[in-house]
Amino acid sequence: MAIQQRAERTRQSILSSAAQVFDRVGYERASLARIAGEARLTTGALVFHFATKAELATAVRCRARAVTRVTVESACLSTEGVGGTAIDKLVITTHALIRLFETDHVARAGERLSRELQPTGPGPGHECPWRREVCRLARYAVAENALRPGVDATAVAALIGYVITGVELEMRRPSAPSDEPWPTESGALHDPAEERLGRIWELILPGLVHPAAPAPSKAPSEGRSATAS
Repeated sequence: MAIQQRAERTRQSILSSAAQVFDRVGYERASLARIAGEARLTTGALVFHFATKAELATAVRCRARAVTRVTVESACLSTEGVGGTAIDKLVITTHALIRLFETDHVARAGERLSRELQPTGPGPGHECPWRREVCRLARYAVAENALRPGVDATAVAALIGYVITGVELEMRRPSAPSDEPWPTESGALHDPAEERLGRIWELILPGLVHPAAPAPSKAPSEGRSATAS
């Protein structure tokens, strides 16, 4: 039993170290030797648990999906007791995702790997939990008549997917140089990622939400609905 527990701790340490390396340098530049060094193991000890880099990447992506799934489910559940609408849930879920990407290197590694690697096969194991949830909530928003006429669920889901991916990519970008021709007067490029997301929601919500629908708040606080007071 003690040997099994020690082996499991080693395996989890390898997965965490692999996620850090994949997050920093991507799949192509990562190597088993580099990951072993991050985990403070020999390469031989690492391959005892994971024979190939591809196997490690698959394991990291599986863990990232699990963490992300819990995050989006918890975000939606947090609105249930206060009558959260589908739009409320979309807003709070995206904020929860950005907090996750800011703080969890495994989740970030999963996002990077999903961009850099092609799916190895069909099936639910390769679905992105947050994209699936965004699509579901966009359909619910249509069912609630919360969207403007002519705005369809597919377009909403695609737009929010672009926003989340864009904010996550911006986290990886070095600070803009002072002479870069971007509108930095408001400090938007230098704000924390979640504040940037809030600014984006302020811009896009008026174009999405039906005028007769209850207006969600500009930026929900952690763990609360967008309409909670």
